[in-house]
Order: sequence, then C-alpha cells, then structure tokens
Amino acid sequence: MKLAYYPGCVSQSTGKEMDASTRAVSTALGIELEELEDWNCCGATHVSNELVATGLAARNMAQTDLPIMTACSICYSNLRAAAQRLEETETLEKVNAVLDRKYSSARVRHALDVILEGLNEGDERIVVPLNGLLVAPYYGCLLTRPAGLYSPEFPTILEKLIKRLQAEPVDFRLKTFCCGGPIFMPKEKAADDIAFKILTEAKKAGAEVIVTVCPLCHLMLDAKQKVLEQKHGVRIGIPVLYVTQLAGIALGLGPEELGLFMNSVSPMAMMEKVYAMLSE
Repeated sequence: MKLAYYPGCVSQSTGKEMDASTRAVSTALGIELEELEDWNCCGATHVSNELVATGLAARNMAQTDLPIMTACSICYSNLRAAAQRLEETETLEKVNAVLDRKYSSARVRHALDVILEGLNEGDERIVVPLNGLLVAPYYGCLLTRPAGLYSPEFPTILEKLIKRLQAEPVDFRLKTFCCGGPIFMPKEKAADDIAFKILTEAKKAGAEVIVTVCPLCHLMLDAKQKVLEQKHGVRIGIPVLYVTQLAGIALGLGPEELGLFMNSVSPMAMMEKVYAMLSE
C-alpha cells in the first residue's frame, strides 16, 4: 500500500513521538509513505476565516493523487471538512483561483483506520500481544467530525484495534469528551478541570494506559498530568500513548523507534508488565 503522508505542524515540535511512531509502524506493516513535498499548516483550530482554512487544506491535498494519511485528528478533521466544502463549485473556484496546483478531489485517512486495515485477526506480525492490558480508548472531539466513517456518539474503531492488538478496552464513558485543549490559553482552569476529569475517570475505569489519536489531547492528558496531580494532591500515573505507539509495541518495535522516551508520563513500567506476561 502506498499513501501520501501529511505529518502536520506538531510533528516538528510537541508531536515528534506521534510522527516517529507513525513512520515506524507504517514501515513494519509494509505501508509506503510518500510525504507531501511542500506541506503547510492544515488551518488547525485557530484560522477563523473558513475560506482561508479551506484554501490552506486544499493546497496540501492538491499535491498528490494518492490517498492522504495523517496521524493527527485535528489535521484529519480539517482536511476532510475542506474536502467537503470544496464540493461546492463556488468555493472550489475561489480556492483554485489562488493555487498554483489546482485542487480536484482527495481521500483523507487517519492512521488509526490504516493500521486497523493492515492488521488481521491473529496477525503473526503481532509479536508482543498485549494480553490483559487494560486500555482506555480516548477519541476526543475531532476524529469523528465531520461525520462520516466514525460515529460521533458511539465510535468503536479504537476498541476494535485495541482488541486486535489483544489488549482489553475498558468501558470509558468520557471517551468522546473534549480534552479542553482548544480553550487552554483563554480558560486554563476550565481546561485543566476537564483534563483532570478525563484522567480520573480513566483511572476509575481501571485503565493502565490511555490511547489517543490527537496531539492536543495527548498534550492535555500526558504533558499536563503531573501538574494536575500536584494541583489536586492525587496520584494518577497513567501513561498516555498515541495509537501508533500502542500498535508499535505490539509489533515489537523499540522505545526509541516509537518515541516513548518523549512521553511525559513514562510507559516503561507498563511495557515491563507486557513483556513479563509474554514470558509467562
């Protein structure tokens, strides 16, 4: 399988582990990634002008005829939303009027969907089955929007992949809650309260690890976890992995390949448990 790859801005900064693990897992699954030659910001959540955001996304999508894969749910949502707007003739004409490479159409895929498609039940490439590992599937808001492949209310694709990796998804009722990231700057306390609620709910559900598909969600739940522990005087201690990192562990990839040393809450104890179960 050959796919165009859109890394997104955070792959160069706070989401380096997302990018590293995406590339490593793709290689392990025999997926050839062709990085877009001259990609730009997808528009993220801060471009308030809808036409400008659509143009930014269209400029990326116009660079290839291949299906485009991204591991970031914000980029995934923005590219898909732009593709839908570009089905309107007026919008398409306005955008193409300022593009060197004209946009015609695009298919956008998330790494989660690609990995699930690439792994069969009982796949022999799963050399480190995650037997008994309790995983909280956390979707956040944007993977399921705009509506399409995943149900906004009751998505199940993360649970399917967790099971395929032979781990056990926990019943996590806040799995589609917003992480608070979009309001972190203007409303820091409210954002912190939301993230703390998600983390404590995952702990209450018995999760040993939270798996996410979004770098902003990862930032709120992983990078801020120790600050939230200090603020509330409690110990949470749940590692938060990108779905590509979790899949990579099951595929036998090492911590360096998956960027696991970049995670704020170390997943090393969890990995030791996984390897201990493997040797039993």
